[in-house]
Amino acid sequence: MKRLALAAVAFTLAATPAHAETRTFTVTTRDGAPINGQADLPSAPARTTIIFVAGTGMFDRDASFGRSNTPRDLIFADLAQRMNARGLATVRYDRRGLRYGATGAERIDAALASAATNETQVNDLAAVYAWAQARDGLNARCVIFFGHSEGMAHIGRLADTGARRPLAVIGMGALLESPRSVFHWQRTGRDAHSLRMMDTDGDGRTTNEEVQANFMRTPSGVWETVAPFLSPSGAWTAADIEALPSRQETLLYAPERAQILAQADDAPFPSAQTPMASYAWIKSFFTDETPIAQRLARWDAPMIFHYGSYDSQTVAARQEAAAAPIAGRARFTLHANRGHSLGEHPLFGPIDETLADQIAAEAAEAARGCR
Repeated sequence: MKRLALAAVAFTLAATPAHAETRTFTVTTRDGAPINGQADLPSAPARTTIIFVAGTGMFDRDASFGRSNTPRDLIFADLAQRMNARGLATVRYDRRGLRYGATGAERIDAALASAATNETQVNDLAAVYAWAQARDGLNARCVIFFGHSEGMAHIGRLADTGARRPLAVIGMGALLESPRSVFHWQRTGRDAHSLRMMDTDGDGRTTNEEVQANFMRTPSGVWETVAPFLSPSGAWTAADIEALPSRQETLLYAPERAQILAQADDAPFPSAQTPMASYAWIKSFFTDETPIAQRLARWDAPMIFHYGSYDSQTVAARQEAAAAPIAGRARFTLHANRGHSLGEHPLFGPIDETLADQIAAEAAEAARGCR
């Protein structure tokens, strides 16, 4: 989960929104923090509500995570409109410590943001879930969770608390293996995996020509610079690629792990000037070995997962391999030439428009099971 400093992007999605009414809300989570968000309601009364849960980063309710410089970069706002058009209510909320609509230094409440842990983020989601179901909230009869990336970890931890089973769970680039294993792969396995993908003729060697031609269609394309992947000899041998993870373990992962685990749990991460969480949160990516799929298994609900073929963060095969605890209730779809947010980039959106409509249609189909 690459850590990104995302600038606030001001967009107006459409002159004629697909929803008939917007309700803003504030809920108070267990530790007293205010969590703000909005519910968008379709023109006809909706029995089912979709709750969106964002991944790693200081995301507000719109989840700006695209490169098109269009309103479609607001990937949650865009998906919400598609779901509203299909008769579903949607709920989106701001990460704790974010001031929606503010810019610059005013956008982040440093004290709230730096106190974020896995526990607080689950409590924040639980408070939003309770509001969506409450009579004096949205009074939703059924709820479907939509999680992107680490957002599925928050959903899984909520399931593990014994929270009420939702109607369904939908994931995009969703984390199902353990936080420790996914972060270890990102630091020590991603580049070797990508170099093998670049070997398009299958001869066991990845030439610089193959790197140049295929780099951006692999998970390592997230780095957006090809130079470190060009071999001085003109090609990576199978032995070179095989040795790469252990080199990265020694040179990158081990020092980073030692540095992070040495910090106080309540220290602001990555710094007091630009906090997004506490060190307790980032430490879990080095210590938490419980697969998220194991946590999700507390819910006997249908689950739908979408992955791109060159997802930079959560490789589909690894997530499906971790999904044994939810076998029989989970469906996986792999999309060719798409990344972590089902767009053309290995990490960023916007979501391919056809796939955004597909996800909205799947949510509407799942909602037919609401009784």
